[in-house]
Amino acid sequence: MWVFGYGSLMTDGWEASRGCTRRVVAKLHGYQRVFNKASVVNWGTHACPCPTLNLKADADTICIGIAFEFPEVRRSEIEAYLLKREGKDFMLLSLEIVMTGVGSVQALVPKYAGKNLVLMATTEELVASVRRARGTSGACLDYVIGVHDQLTKFGINDPAVTQLRTQLGQLI
Repeated sequence: MWVFGYGSLMTDGWEASRGCTRRVVAKLHGYQRVFNKASVVNWGTHACPCPTLNLKADADTICIGIAFEFPEVRRSEIEAYLLKREGKDFMLLSLEIVMTGVGSVQALVPKYAGKNLVLMATTEELVASVRRARGTSGACLDYVIGVHDQLTKFGINDPAVTQLRTQLGQLI
């Protein structure tokens, strides 16, 4: 079984203790990263939510992330962990991903579909929200910088992340 990570799943080592047998850079066609999931505890509050990563369907885009392979016998354990970790209103979609040297496979992909969505009308609003928000895990600004730095380590240049990081860099 495969799991596709496009945010913190790519970088925090969750897979190591759960029997991951392989990590591979993968492409998810028809989706893009967006900062529209409101973190109201870890990186923000209800009064000032932090926009965190989610996926948005877009036929003309590709989201590059990391695919994790697990033995099929661990499927129920991995699914239960992902649902608990990601939280209420996350779905585990079964979507096709493409990996160099492996080909196409079906993978579980977490996607948020609840009411905690932040829809910023302008880049300026998004930047202002990131600069203000702070939660139990720290400042939203640190979240965005951390995501950008991790993607850079994997050689992934994501337009949404890079644009937001560039806008924030001009203000730091």
